Amino acid sequence: MKDPGITMNAEFHGSAVSVLSSDPLLGTFELTCSTGGTIEVLLDRYSAEALLSALAQFLAHDEDARASWLQ
Repeated sequence: MKDPGITMNAEFHGSAVSVLSSDPLLGTFELTCSTGGTIEVLLDRYSAEALLSALAQFLAHDEDARASWLQ
């Protein structure tokens, strides 16, 4: 088991999602880690929908900041 005190950062660099299967829907995309390696993220329909929801919530923070700045 990994040491929970160690943090690794990873970034998404706009790589495409690779569709592995249509039924059931499965795919992958890659993140580049701070150690120089890559992390392959497996997506199914449920996790893709959850990721979209989390990203929409993240982007809403920027919209709130813009709206208060424009007032």
